Amino acid sequence: HGAQQIARQQSPFSAGRGQVAGTGMQADPQLRGLFQLEALGQQARDYALTGGGAGYITRAGKLVMSWGDDTQLYALRSSTKSIGATVVGLALQDNLLTVDDFAQQHLAQIGIPPDTNATTGWLDEITLRHLLTHTAGFDKPGGYVDLLFQPGTTWSYSDAGANWLADLLTVVFGQDLRTLMFDRVFSFLGITASDLTWRNNNFRDPTINGIVSREFASGISADVDAMARIGYLYLRRGMRHGLRLVPESFID
Repeated sequence: HGAQQIARQQSPFSAGRGQVAGTGMQADPQLRGLFQLEALGQQARDYALTGGGAGYITRAGKLVMSWGDDTQLYALRSSTKSIGATVVGLALQDNLLTVDDFAQQHLAQIGIPPDTNATTGWLDEITLRHLLTHTAGFDKPGGYVDLLFQPGTTWSYSDAGANWLADLLTVVFGQDLRTLMFDRVFSFLGITASDLTWRNNNFRDPTINGIVSREFASGISADVDAMARIGYLYLRRGMRHGLRLVPESFID
């Protein structure tokens, strides 16, 4: 709670929260000039509004324009992968694993069910890098699916591979990944539970080793304020007010 208060007080995104389309710039005159609001800012806003929804335009960490309802939560669908993968950065920072570790070192049951995957002889070849890069060989759906290709030989977009990675990281940390991310990242960015939600697992068992299981394939919903804060963390290479939240090497 204290981290959230500090983050909100110091956040460059805090000014102007709650304003809507047509209210204009919410930053200083220099930023107003940089963005040439009348020509470029409004053009960007108007184009975005053809799809509805809400949006932020930021510059140098400051909110310069907003439209729509910035408290509305949007289902991020596969963008959940980009946010969830931040947990890998935390594991690297804590020296819990490397991306070239074999997945079975951390999750012995990787790829099972279905039991037929064991007959491929490939499960012990899967690395974290394969899971991160859609080269582990799993079929597309997010549940317990077939291993179609030998790991490392074929790129094939896979929600199942992403969800196996989430399961593995849940076991490595011994913690619900939603709780972990709020404790280690979201709270320091000023993101609250009303800004971002992470649903229970829709495709797999609700727990793993007795711990709540989350998806990486999909499942996070967030408002545009939360999205901007997460994006700015990556733009600042994992730093927040001088505090290293995510390793720079992971972002590279």
